[in-house]
Amino acid sequence: MTFGNGNPSSGPVRTTLQTQLRTPVLITAFSRYDTTRKVFEAVRSACPAKLYFACDGPRNAKERERTDQVRSLVELVDWPCEVHTLLHDKNMGLKKAMVANLNWFFECEPEGIVLEDDTEPVPSFFRFCEDLLERYRDDKRIWWILGNNLMADPSSMISESYYFSEHGYGAPWGWAGWRRSWALYDVEMKAWPSVRRTKEWNAFFLSRSERIEADFIFEATWDGRIPTTWAFQNDFARIYNKGCTIIPERNLVRNLGFDGTGTNTVQGVDRRDVDNVSELSFPLVHPQEIVIDNARDLVYFNRFIRPPFFRRVRTSVKNLLPNKLDEVITPYVSKLLRRIGE
Repeated sequence: MTFGNGNPSSGPVRTTLQTQLRTPVLITAFSRYDTTRKVFEAVRSACPAKLYFACDGPRNAKERERTDQVRSLVELVDWPCEVHTLLHDKNMGLKKAMVANLNWFFECEPEGIVLEDDTEPVPSFFRFCEDLLERYRDDKRIWWILGNNLMADPSSMISESYYFSEHGYGAPWGWAGWRRSWALYDVEMKAWPSVRRTKEWNAFFLSRSERIEADFIFEATWDGRIPTTWAFQNDFARIYNKGCTIIPERNLVRNLGFDGTGTNTVQGVDRRDVDNVSELSFPLVHPQEIVIDNARDLVYFNRFIRPPFFRRVRTSVKNLLPNKLDEVITPYVSKLLRRIGE
């Protein structure tokens, strides 16, 4: 544990001690110095009283140079701050490292803000999280507070500062949460086999397409076909425990991972590659009651999550074919559909 030396170096405009962020912040990183530096600078401008920094270990000697450079970013702490580090000796991979980092963070803190090394928040993100962590601290219906909203229109007028969602999947690009929710997280999704295909499970979804895609996502996460994710397990835990999330009316976090270095983001292909960040004004205007915005949830699903046409057709073909014939025909169907276009 170390403390900032109080000697500001070049960087963003600093907040005063009177507006120092009280909420602890966790930054999780690996080997991407440039993106991690941008995230660190954003956190530095907020001056959190407590900073947790976790970094996965290198896969080889050459990569150690990059991970060491990323770890040196902790030297940017130049404000009064309690700093904790978790520097893994060996490479754990995205899923295992994130789970270990979050376990560590929430063992130490009852609530806090989490930023990965490619999630760059705007300044109002921090106050947004801090205000709502306090407001919904004892409301177990609220699972976590997201910072990103890919559907936000920066030029639109808004009557409330955020809304409530139940149906998002993945993409927690900058968020805040509580130990009480993380305690219900299960990376192995042991409850999945007893939940899938039940009437209550099927009744949750807003469309047949959403149910089919959610079943695919959770089945593939549970059986290991999606090996790198930690977030889909959290989505399952939220649905299983009847929780909901808070979505800001402005997109408060820019995803830097679409530069080709991200593990679960692909530049030019991923429909979530949108840059619409803007600031949120204060004081926050709170909804009068917790009501899930199913209409926006369905629009979000169809726009950003629902599989493209060619994958839906390919899946239909696969389901009709015996396994051996499927292995021969499906690749040709996929190539043909890509040529036709979505």
